[in-house]
Amino acid sequence: MTIEKDFGDVVPRWSPPFAPGPYVMDHWEGIIVELEVPREQIEYMTPDPLTPAAHSRIYAVIVDACQTPHSLFYHEALICHETDFMGHKGLHIPYIWTSTDTAMLVGRELFGMPKLMCDHGKLHIFGNEVAGDLKRSGITMMEAAVVIDRRIGADELPDFSSWMMVRHIPTPDPAYKARRQVVLAKCTDFKLFSAFEGRGWARMGYPSTSGLHRISTDRPVKGFYGKFGWVLGAGKILEEIEY
Repeated sequence: MTIEKDFGDVVPRWSPPFAPGPYVMDHWEGIIVELEVPREQIEYMTPDPLTPAAHSRIYAVIVDACQTPHSLFYHEALICHETDFMGHKGLHIPYIWTSTDTAMLVGRELFGMPKLMCDHGKLHIFGNEVAGDLKRSGITMMEAAVVIDRRIGADELPDFSSWMMVRHIPTPDPAYKARRQVVLAKCTDFKLFSAFEGRGWARMGYPSTSGLHRISTDRPVKGFYGKFGWVLGAGKILEEIEY
């Protein structure tokens, strides 16, 4: 098979592990648990130069997804919260794990998400309850669940259309400086298949190298369960500096 030499977005460019975007979320099925946490936890999770939102709410998310062309299936878990940079608003992701290397590479190398690997998993449904977990090498790191109460429309869901990343580009040579980019990514062409609001619950376990153990889960606000689709296109670099 012959491909163009600039086909790939990551190395090796002549035989990349995944094709260029846009990345179409054909199917996103997940639970979102909104948590109220102490303000110092929000500030700890917010890197310079981002500013956290005035409130102290975060989201714990566990997902089963199909996003082509990089992954026909992957399991993912993340923590996110609202931030601002120079008037641009977006959700920042301090912690995220995914179960395929291709999904990890797209998020980490292209957009600057701090993605790491986790075990393959699946959401569990029993009656009106939906539960999921994050495991790494069989060890539980996070659990979340939602008891659905009512069907809702797209306007009642959290806004997951804008994402703000602080992308670090390290240097292997001390004679050259590393770089930091602030990247804004937008999800477009949103499709709502179904969505429910209900009672949310979450519990943090083994943190591995993360700060999950710092996150309080004793004040859940609400929970959501839904099935969606969207398209992730190119990101926009809002700032780039050497450091």
